[in-house]
Amino acid sequence: MKKIVLFIMMFLCSIMPIHANSLASITIELQDSIDDLSKENVDFKLVQVAKLKDGYFVLNDAFQDLDVDFNVEFNAEQIENLCDEIQKKDVEGLHVKTDSKGIAKVEDIEQGLYFIDPVDICGYENMRPMLVSVPQWQEDELVYSVVVYPKHSPFEKLILKKVDQETKQEILDEIEFTSYKDKDCKEKIASYKGSGKISILMRNQEMYLKETKAPKGYDKSDRVLCVKVVDGSLYVDSKKLDSNVFEFENRKIHVPTGIEYHGNIYVTLGLVALVILLHLINKKLRK
Repeated sequence: MKKIVLFIMMFLCSIMPIHANSLASITIELQDSIDDLSKENVDFKLVQVAKLKDGYFVLNDAFQDLDVDFNVEFNAEQIENLCDEIQKKDVEGLHVKTDSKGIAKVEDIEQGLYFIDPVDICGYENMRPMLVSVPQWQEDELVYSVVVYPKHSPFEKLILKKVDQETKQEILDEIEFTSYKDKDCKEKIASYKGSGKISILMRNQEMYLKETKAPKGYDKSDRVLCVKVVDGSLYVDSKKLDSNVFEFENRKIHVPTGIEYHGNIYVTLGLVALVILLHLINKKLRK
């Protein structure tokens, strides 16, 4: 097994600007997402965890309590656990944001081990923190300008499909739903519009959805959906979905039937007939 010199890709964090004789750089490049999301303005924080001295990593003061030797081999799970532990620490760092191409670069940094944390993913996908060593071995050469490609994963996607309550047929009309943080629908998150279907990226692992515009000719529902993501699966009102599609039923607006309409005519005609009859009786009595 090759020695993993902490090359866990995730987000770039703030980095403590430290000047030394041998300086290096870290460049972060975001790759395209499945949903073609924006890669711009993703905020990373870079923090130096250890300095490189005489070929060995020496922990900085803020990380002395980690009780770990970064000069030995680590597997992916161990590194992930270390990232979780480091992320809990309140340590300042240098914040950098990606440009329109999803690239962020930190230059003139001291050699060592750096923690890269995705502070704000903005409109991009999920990413985890990572550890990056500078320099790194690439084949038989030491590279001081390190380029990392953060590992990313898409959000779960919920598709709301509008159907007629009686016929179960799809309703192809403009609709709108709004997501909230609370079940009382007071803390709004976002609004979503579509024609018959709405696609919602579950950036929040739990949210409440309420219909704010019903299809034409249908009653607006007061139902509030509780949507959660648990272990990569979608749940609506505590029920696990077999797919990412949820059918939301709407009832047609009540319109008087033909029988009721004709019944109203009969009543009207009866009243007219009664008036005429009374008029005839009154006329006869006068004679």
